[in-house]
Amino acid sequence: MFVTWPILVFLGFGVFVVGSVVGSFLNVCIYRIPWQKSVIWPSSRCPRCLGTIAASDNVPIVGWLALRGECRTCGLPISMRYPLIEALVGLLFVGLYVTDVLCAVRGDYGQIPTASLATFAYHALLTALLVAATFIDYDLYIIPDQVTVTGMVLGLLIGTMSPDIRPLPGTASSYGGGFWVGFVGLLVGAGLTAGVRTFASALLRREAMGFGDVTLMAMIGSFLGWQAAVLTFFLAPFFGLAHALFKLTTYLQKRLRGGQLSSADREIPFGPYLSMAAVALLLSWNWLWPFWAGDLFEMYRTVFWLLLGVKVGPPR
Repeated sequence: MFVTWPILVFLGFGVFVVGSVVGSFLNVCIYRIPWQKSVIWPSSRCPRCLGTIAASDNVPIVGWLALRGECRTCGLPISMRYPLIEALVGLLFVGLYVTDVLCAVRGDYGQIPTASLATFAYHALLTALLVAATFIDYDLYIIPDQVTVTGMVLGLLIGTMSPDIRPLPGTASSYGGGFWVGFVGLLVGAGLTAGVRTFASALLRREAMGFGDVTLMAMIGSFLGWQAAVLTFFLAPFFGLAHALFKLTTYLQKRLRGGQLSSADREIPFGPYLSMAAVALLLSWNWLWPFWAGDLFEMYRTVFWLLLGVKVGPPR
């Protein structure tokens, strides 16, 4: 498909619209999945008057603005979080469109490779799952299996059927290779998180990390491979640093004032920061792997085999 840059910009706007529609659906998932409710039926309703929200009022972002953030029937305030999530997903989809599609186009008159469109859709699916996991974890400190286990299956299935869809070095040339890359990524992501969870829980003598974080990392590994899963796990704390400092400050203030402390004062959800790290890697992987991460993993691989006493390097 040969395109010009004006067409690419127009397509980018279309991607934002699609992303905002996906964000609207994710709002439903975030609210209903933790309560074991169907995300398809019934249609969206006002929680106070139970009036059905009209299709025209359900248009992402625009509907909320037209209603001025209130139910048309009873005037109940509608949280600003709904349009913000819709806008967030739309912007994330645009970011993926730039990295996966625009960066694959060469010249003023270019051709969009079919593979780049497939990669964009694959990464957009993972991003949608991560957004759902993020906000559910923020609200309830849980990550439902309906999100993560479904994501594991999709990551393995799509990666098996399209073995070259994962980012380097997770690409494969056969169905079996595609399955193996995803399966190893799933095991490494889950195993690394479960190991740290077990060790930290024993050290602190209480649960240090929820099991939902384990399944979330398994999902990320099944989509992206084990190298991206490892980087995700170790980058996530940097994204959560500001939240952790805020919690620590609040905790110390309550202690000094003799206030009543709860478990929420000592805990922060880790899933959102795992998700942020994974999305950051998605948006930067095309530059991160060839210019830094690839050399880093090669260095550690060499050190590992040298410590085992195994000679590495090209054969003579």
